[in-house]
Amino acid sequence: MKKSPLGLILLASTLIYGVCSVWIHGWPDNYWAWRSQLRLLSGIVLMAVMAGAMLLAMRPLWLERALGGLDKLYAQHKRFGIAAGVLLGAHWLIELSPRLFVAMQWVEPKLRRAGGGGARDPLVSLAKDMGEWAGWAMLAMVLFALLRALPYRIWRPSHKLFGVLTLAGVFHGLMLADKALWLTPAGLLLGAVLLLCTLSALWSLFGRIGHSRRYSGQVTAIRPLPGRQLEVLCTVRDWPGHQAGQFALLSFARKEGAHPFTIASAARKGGELRFIIKALGDYTATLADTLKPGAPVEVEGPYGGFHHGANAHEAWVAGGIGVTPFLAWLEARALQGGAGTVDFYYCVRNAAEAAGLAEIRAACAASGVRLHLIESEQGMRLDASMLPEVDDVWFCGPASLGTALAQQLSAREQAPVFHHEAFSMR
Repeated sequence: MKKSPLGLILLASTLIYGVCSVWIHGWPDNYWAWRSQLRLLSGIVLMAVMAGAMLLAMRPLWLERALGGLDKLYAQHKRFGIAAGVLLGAHWLIELSPRLFVAMQWVEPKLRRAGGGGARDPLVSLAKDMGEWAGWAMLAMVLFALLRALPYRIWRPSHKLFGVLTLAGVFHGLMLADKALWLTPAGLLLGAVLLLCTLSALWSLFGRIGHSRRYSGQVTAIRPLPGRQLEVLCTVRDWPGHQAGQFALLSFARKEGAHPFTIASAARKGGELRFIIKALGDYTATLADTLKPGAPVEVEGPYGGFHHGANAHEAWVAGGIGVTPFLAWLEARALQGGAGTVDFYYCVRNAAEAAGLAEIRAACAASGVRLHLIESEQGMRLDASMLPEVDDVWFCGPASLGTALAQQLSAREQAPVFHHEAFSMR
């Protein structure tokens, strides 16, 4: 499941439908039979993928743990969404293919029996129309969701329209499914995915995603930091606690919605949480001017699997604002004691813009962690040759740096286990 849940769903749904279709209808022997079966196959596989995407969007705790953290879960959700867009395009190309095939005289037009059609079922007609319009809208929405240049305040509410489009797709699939397959494994599969899509869409539209893990709190202190960064302290009532390295979804303004930020502190008494927020977008750039002590905050979480038990020898690598989980680790190490040897590589543009550098130096010195400051403006670049032979490497920072480092480390005779935080809401 951790490797490729998408591949598993694609393979399983294709095999189940293929076997049941051949069992009931036999092997297709002409274009029209092939078109009918491929149209149904693409529809069932599409609904199975959509069900997977909707389930991932619900971010259930058991599934987050199985996939290794919410960052990994959202990466899978994005893959499912792209796959659904591709399958949807294929489904409609199959549906529209007769126009091309007949025009090119590759097949003969399908003859209809005179008077054999009877009255057209209005629900079937409605399902066809709803499916077509929802299909085109969903294709547009998939492309819309992938446009990272769109402001988060526009992307987030627009993403909720997938719930409405999913319900339209469920109605389309329910009315147009092959009735002969309902009592076969393929019919049971379709019924299950239609039910899952329906429940997930309704759960989303009624705003219940993550509801049980939301807690009210208050901003208690704000402190500007170098490099356009802001330290925010919050007190959260009934906070269940967290492990150092996890993150939470913060909402300071209802219309803006929740944003993910790593908790830059270990578990503290009284539900105190510390965050360091870098001005990376339109909204985060305004927080230094608009956020004040005493402001309400809603915190959802904790999420993430970026936490560990100390090994004999490991390396931590932080790039820029990716230092935040390691701040929590250093605090936890000071409180609980830490075993093993740690080399900590902190990659920044220059020391003046390094968040919490004085705090990090003091914490490293107190807990026996060897700190290595890598300043790019001084011509320094981190590569795998700078890291000693270690059991594990923990990385949080720019994806390009993490990818390059992982590739270099994999070439070692005894490659360490490479752990990385890869959270992206989009």
